[in-house]
Amino acid sequence: MSDSLPDRRLVSVLCADLVGYSRLMRADEEGTLIEWRGHMQELIRPTVARHRGRLVKTTGDGFIATFDSPVEAVRCGVDIQDGMAARTAGTTPDRRQQFRIGVNLGDIIVTDDDVHGDAVNVAARLQTLAEPGTVFLSATVYDHVRDHLDRPCVDLGEQTVKNIDRPFRVFCLGGAAGIAHRRRWRPTVAVVAAILLCIVAGMTWWWRWGPPTADLVAINTSQQPSIAVLSFSNQSDDASQEYFSDGVTEDIIAALGRFPWLTVMARNAVLPYKGKKAKPAEIGRELGVRYLVEGSVRRANERIRVSAQLTDAVAGKLLWSQRFDEELKDVFALQEDVARKVAGTLATNLTRLEQQRAGAKRPENLNAYDLVLRARELLLRATRSTNRDARRLLQLAIRLDPNYADAYAWLSAATYDIATLGWSDAVAETLAEAESLALKARALDDNSAAAHRMLGRVYAADQQLDRSLAEMDRALALNPSDAEAYGSRGATLLWMGRTAEAIKSAEIGLALDPNPFPSVYFNLGLGYYLAGRFDDTIRLLERAASRYPSYAFITPVLAAAYAEVGRKTEATQAVSTALRQNPYFDPATYGSRLIDPEQRGKLAEGLKKAGF
Repeated sequence: MSDSLPDRRLVSVLCADLVGYSRLMRADEEGTLIEWRGHMQELIRPTVARHRGRLVKTTGDGFIATFDSPVEAVRCGVDIQDGMAARTAGTTPDRRQQFRIGVNLGDIIVTDDDVHGDAVNVAARLQTLAEPGTVFLSATVYDHVRDHLDRPCVDLGEQTVKNIDRPFRVFCLGGAAGIAHRRRWRPTVAVVAAILLCIVAGMTWWWRWGPPTADLVAINTSQQPSIAVLSFSNQSDDASQEYFSDGVTEDIIAALGRFPWLTVMARNAVLPYKGKKAKPAEIGRELGVRYLVEGSVRRANERIRVSAQLTDAVAGKLLWSQRFDEELKDVFALQEDVARKVAGTLATNLTRLEQQRAGAKRPENLNAYDLVLRARELLLRATRSTNRDARRLLQLAIRLDPNYADAYAWLSAATYDIATLGWSDAVAETLAEAESLALKARALDDNSAAAHRMLGRVYAADQQLDRSLAEMDRALALNPSDAEAYGSRGATLLWMGRTAEAIKSAEIGLALDPNPFPSVYFNLGLGYYLAGRFDDTIRLLERAASRYPSYAFITPVLAAAYAEVGRKTEATQAVSTALRQNPYFDPATYGSRLIDPEQRGKLAEGLKKAGF
């Protein structure tokens, strides 16, 4: 009976597949086969042997290997990807041979010439998910190798695949080939600028690797969100007001063009659609854009009402709409103000949409731009664990594109949070690292509002307030619709003692982005408190505390505001919450960045009233 028992072993299974093998064979059968055999004899077999693995079998376009150690299996996969990148350097993209690799750990049945079992199936499915040049790991493998990796590994969450009953968690480890693959396609800032100037003729990065579906083949599904602003209609009774609606349209196009991650169609490209009825999908196809902005302008008495809406041209779905009511004084100043508000609000909502798209896309669509979007969403949560995950994503984004200024800027932001939220035992060193990253971002792209904004935040934390304000002003000169720059500028003005200006700047930022980073709420709430607007403080910070329950800076100001209006029970509860959030809270140092002694005294008195 014992002789009939199968040979079961707990091993790591590496499954690899050659990308586009059928296409390569159609183009050059003999050349493809000779090259494939060369890779097998000169790279794959020696690499598997060096990592003490067993090459179980080869197929026409792939192979399976097993390893006693998951660390060696992963290292083997990375070495193969790096070796393939070196061997195929200089090969044209249509002829380049690349592998997708998946690694799983599990119990399998071993025979002389094959391996069987669910663990093998999972490794094969991981390989099908993987992007060319990368190694995809199961969660079981990742748990064993996480402390032995010399390059970033990105958590892609749970994935569901064919013929596997349960979803399983997937991690992406980039090989040099995968990095080169993404870098080759990702446009540099200079290229993006050129594309904007040329009205986005010929975008080359697709949302999905491979051709889009036939009915959407003409839609531009580029990496950078593409947008067309159609002529805003004049709904005033006076036809002479047409100039105003046209002016608003042109100003919105110009304002959106200052967001470097947006591809915006020029005014002349959308003029043919003025006054015409056409379906969003049709316009999107003809212009090659994903998003459309439409709107109307109505003048009534001494007020101007501007309505705007954002539509997904591919899906034909309304994504966002808003109405802006303004008092008519200086008509041209109003036109500029309306354009700034519409553009800033649009850009903010587009960022949210793109973050959702990035999070929902299949792993093969991973690229530096998507990684930054995912990281930004994690940083919004303002917890130590999400900060760590965000930094991991941003470090990979930089590895994929070393010249991506905004990736450095957001890594600076993540590092800044470590220094300022009490997550570092070496605050000065961590803040210096944040400054170095921001300086790198600025050096890569002096026209990056994010780089200047982040450098301004670092300078503010270091009490270099004049330098901070100069960087914030530079950020807003580059992009007057940047909600985050307004919020950060408000913080600098607050520490400088310019409370009224700080409140105004932060309120503009909050109007442009009603879901900002928690620091914007804190700074505006503290501004209200120092201005004696305690009810406004409570209204704002109660909302912020429910949205960001882990952000420890908010609760002490809220407690002080409760105490100032005589709500003693709520003040006591807020004090308890604040001390639970931060057991080391010190009211003597809280607000120490305020340079005005009177303001510091006012805050200290409120904290004392609350019971700190």
